[in-house]
Amino acid sequence: MNISQTVRRIDALVASGKPTFESIFPSLYLDVKSKGTASWIIRYQLYGKRRQYKIGAYGKGHEELLDLEGAMKLAIDCRQKLNDGIDPQLDVERSKQPKLTTFDDCAKKYIDKKHKKIKTAYIYERIYENEIKSYLGNIRIDRIHSYDIDSVIQRVLDSGRPAVANQVLLFIKRVYRLATKYGAVTVNIAQEFSQVDDAGGADTKRQRFLEEQEIESAFAVFRQHPVKIPRSTYIALSLLLLLGFRKMELLSAKWEQIDLKRQTFKLYANSTKTDAELVIPIPDLALPLLKDLRMLSGGNDYLFPKRKASKHPYISPDTINDAVACLFGVSYGNRKTGHNYMADVGVQHFTPHDLRRTFRTLLSKLGVRRDVAEKCMNHSLKGVEKTYDCYGFFPERIDALNRLGEILMPLIQYTPMSDIDL
Repeated sequence: MNISQTVRRIDALVASGKPTFESIFPSLYLDVKSKGTASWIIRYQLYGKRRQYKIGAYGKGHEELLDLEGAMKLAIDCRQKLNDGIDPQLDVERSKQPKLTTFDDCAKKYIDKKHKKIKTAYIYERIYENEIKSYLGNIRIDRIHSYDIDSVIQRVLDSGRPAVANQVLLFIKRVYRLATKYGAVTVNIAQEFSQVDDAGGADTKRQRFLEEQEIESAFAVFRQHPVKIPRSTYIALSLLLLLGFRKMELLSAKWEQIDLKRQTFKLYANSTKTDAELVIPIPDLALPLLKDLRMLSGGNDYLFPKRKASKHPYISPDTINDAVACLFGVSYGNRKTGHNYMADVGVQHFTPHDLRRTFRTLLSKLGVRRDVAEKCMNHSLKGVEKTYDCYGFFPERIDALNRLGEILMPLIQYTPMSDIDL
């Protein structure tokens, strides 16, 4: 049949609606499913295996539809690829992959990969959103110059955050490694940068913890700034000190994890860094904090519901960090720096995670046994001990956390909502 006859034949098959799978051209088939509906199918054999895939819907006069001529061109292209040993279906699938053009494209792909592998991928996301995105995000990654990278790192160094500068450099280097792997760039210009020469210097183990006088002074500053530190944030900072949680173990927790009658707070395995489930005893003096928090959450499933549009149903991982940093006069991203209120009361810079280190230090100061203190931290045991020692030290932890609460609550000076004159 010539082209005109073939077109008429196709129109008749589609109009009839009779289910048909008919060869139209070498490797090209028409698949009629119902009246007025048909698809073009490429069928071929490669390396002894028969394969097929849909190249489009039959039709005319629309860019998303394929007429006979368009389908034949794709079939010819398919045959040419087969002659070169290329799987045409695989080639089509590759073309559908998101294009990695800008730094933002590559950064998002890197962060997505991290989310699939680790629970703390939000840390990488925070570094990118706060420190890098507004400067490099919209630039084609193959057009970024070494000076652009240096400028981003220098901005962080100028703000007095060498450790963050190291994180920024590490993120950029990993994004460039991914971009090189996927062919978005041919040269990894970030590879020549080093922490020692270009960022914050060699990494050192952070050892910042708060003395008791600093805790009292810091929480006094928190109370003086209720706009920056609203009551729910004040409670979160208090609980981080009293219970020793990792930040997101607390901020992403649901009320179903808490039993106020039995005074327990259950950490699920999938919400902890160590994949270890643990029941945390709630000290007596911490109960007013949680009772107020339940009222503040307004019946939400989460202890700390999101406060604005977010992909998470709970508070953003950055919220508490930003609030504390603001009182030190530190501002992330493009925001302006403010007054260092903490310096006025003699408190050196700390982050919410330093409260966990303070918790552990105070347990040692109280004379709590090492094995009990480590269980309070939900640190994983090592070697054979991890396999055979399944004791949870629950009674010992109740005693330790109650003793700690007796030290901390006078310093935190929390006033329950029921005690406030309205």
